[in-house]
Parts: sequence; structure tokens; C-alpha cells
Amino acid sequence: MGTMIHLAVGRLEVDWGKNSVFSDHGALFQSEDLKPVPSYYANEEWPDGEAIVKMNEGFGKPLGAVVDRLELLGFTIRSVERQYAALHQVHGLSEQPIPFGELSRALASVDVRTISGSYSEDYEPGEFVRKEILDRLALNSDQHLCHPGDLRPDYWEVSLLLENFGANAALRLLAQNPQNLSLDVSWDFTPLVDAGWASRREFQAGPIPEQRFLVVTEGSSDAKVIQHALRLYRPHIADFFQFVDMEEGYPFSGTGNLYRFTQGLASIGILNNTIIVYDNDLEGVLQLKRTNHLSLPQNVRAISLPDLEALSSVAASGPGGIALADINGTAASIECYLDLNRPGLPEPLVRWAAYSREADQYQGALERKGRYMKEFLGLRSADPTYDSTKIEAVIDALVAKCVSIAEAKLAVTIPERSSET
Repeated sequence: MGTMIHLAVGRLEVDWGKNSVFSDHGALFQSEDLKPVPSYYANEEWPDGEAIVKMNEGFGKPLGAVVDRLELLGFTIRSVERQYAALHQVHGLSEQPIPFGELSRALASVDVRTISGSYSEDYEPGEFVRKEILDRLALNSDQHLCHPGDLRPDYWEVSLLLENFGANAALRLLAQNPQNLSLDVSWDFTPLVDAGWASRREFQAGPIPEQRFLVVTEGSSDAKVIQHALRLYRPHIADFFQFVDMEEGYPFSGTGNLYRFTQGLASIGILNNTIIVYDNDLEGVLQLKRTNHLSLPQNVRAISLPDLEALSSVAASGPGGIALADINGTAASIECYLDLNRPGLPEPLVRWAAYSREADQYQGALERKGRYMKEFLGLRSADPTYDSTKIEAVIDALVAKCVSIAEAKLAVTIPERSSET
């Protein structure tokens, strides 16, 4: 019979392994997700009744949090559709037995809370989807499928595709149903460890180095603020991001140094996923344009801090006195994305300084910006009285760029089939 290991959302198993053959799903979880998770076993005395539930040590995380990790692994809806099409091509099917849109809608409509969870104990390769999953997903009644008893090729083809679809792709589609988001994705590894098929150290949470993103900023303050914002507002994905060790001094201070560093990355073909982050000020925008003209590898992308409506009317002091100004693209350093109106802090004021002939504009800087940064870095948890909308917009922009890298790396190249197949 062997010993099984399962990845499940609620009671719906989306991946399984047997004995020493299983997939590593550690990237879906964090170390703090270690806890007792349920395993469901068929009730031999009452085969049509409720499954037997046993709690084992494993990893468990709500699907609503896992979906953001899936995206950082490249599993967007677009890439999942591309993967499905690739499977169709690789297996030489004349036409898709069920279109992706219908498969997506079927999975998105599944309320996992209603799934029985009473599975048979063992399967031959390729049997699990055909015997257990199609009925649970209501795919047998689809107009593109025949009755389960009539094993025509189209029915087997659906089984073939879903057997090879992949757990991450299935989870991404199941996450389209809001009712599923609060359910735990669980990885129950204890039975395998107890049976001696694997050691406990094989089950580690967190992305591997190739799945993480190195974030390189203009200065150490930028890195500190972004890293702290991830911990406060996106803790469920914070472990995907790495920052330059600043204990020995920050090596890339200033846009010029950051641009030259990026030139170096382009020349050596760095393998790490890397995001270059420029300020949204005059110099940062100019250097971003220069950077975008470099022949950067696919895994290196550059962004500037985002334009925001909240930064379009900020008090600024210049030769003509103090007036409201749009500081997007001219003076928006990372500190401008913090709560500038928090009680006890000085009134925000940008001062125009150096003039750029190239851009025919002045570069500005927020005065007393250290005060705003100190207040933010002093937060020990997400304070509802702190206006985090601007800094969360920065995090959203950073994450979106990282997802684009991961999605591109996951892109499937469909091999050409020979005429003999």
C-alpha cells in the first residue's frame, strides 16, 4: 500500500506523493505555519460516512495568504492558462477536451468546505483524478465530457491533463472562489517521516534562494523602510525578499552608484532575481530611463517609487516662496511615502534645490525627513492610526514587478512534436 503524503486545501487534496516520491511544497509556507494539520482517511466500517480525521504535525496556511506566495512563484492566472495549453500540446491532444475557461470556472466555483474528504487509500498512477477528483469538481456533468462509465478518449484526456496540471496551478484557480480563501492549505508530512521514507529536515518552509528577490535601493534608508513595511503590512510574503547587508556600510548610495551597479549586473549576467528601486525624484527618474535602455537579463528589473495622487499637492519652498506642488518625479523620496501628517511630527515641506538643465526642472527634497522615518521604524506592529496607504502602494508596486519576473521565468516553452509521435 505504501505511505501517502498530501497537499490539500480544506478536504480537497491537490497533490499527493507516495513513499520516497513526493513534491516539495515548502515555498508555500513559513516557519511559523508549523502546526497540527488534519489528515483524512476512508472509514472502512462506514465507507459512505464521514472520513476519519487524524491531526499530525505539518504546515498550514490560509489559501488567501498562500495565493500571494503563488503569484511570487509565477503562478498567475495568465501563466496557469499558458501551462494548461502547453500540457495540451505536449501530450498531443487534437483539441482541448475542456477549454481552460471552463476548467477555470469549474475550479473557481468549488466550495471546498463541501468536499467529502473520504478518499480511497491507494491508487495506480493516473487513477486519482479519474476516480476521485472529476466528480468532486462536477466536471463529469460538463458538456465536454462523457459519463464516467463510458471511458472514451476525451474522458481519459481530461484525467491526463489534470493529473499533470500541478498543485500550484490548481490552488491558484481554487483561490478565485472567495469562500475558499479562509481555508488552510495543509501539507501533512508526518506519516512519511514516521514511516521512515523521509527525514524531518527534508520539510523546510520558505522559498529556496532561486525563488527569492534581491532588492537594491539608492540608499540604506530606502532599504530599511521597505523591509520594515514588508514586515508590518505583508508579513505573509516578507521572506521572499532579501536586502543588501548594511552592517559594513551601504555600497550603492546615490543614483549614480546604483546605475553603475546595474550596469555591472547586465554585464555579468547575474542569476539572482533582482529589483533595482530608484526614488521618484528628478535624478531617480532620469537614471531609471537610462537603466531601461540597458540590456538587462530577464531576472533583473528596475522601477521607481510610484506616482501617487497624494503627492500631487505638497507644500514646497523655492525662489517664489511656498506653494503647493506636484512632487511626483521631482522630489518623492521614500520618506514622502510615510505618514507625513501624524500628530507630533512637523508639517511636511519640500525644498527645491539643485536645477537640472537636462530636465529643465529643480530637484527637491523633503525637509526633516529623518523624523518621519524614525517614527515609522519605531512601529512594532501595523498601527491602524498610522496612514500606511502610500508605503503600501510602494510594496504593491515592488511585488507586481517581482511577480512579472517570476511569471516570465515560469513561462512554458512548448516543444515541437516529431512526426513520429
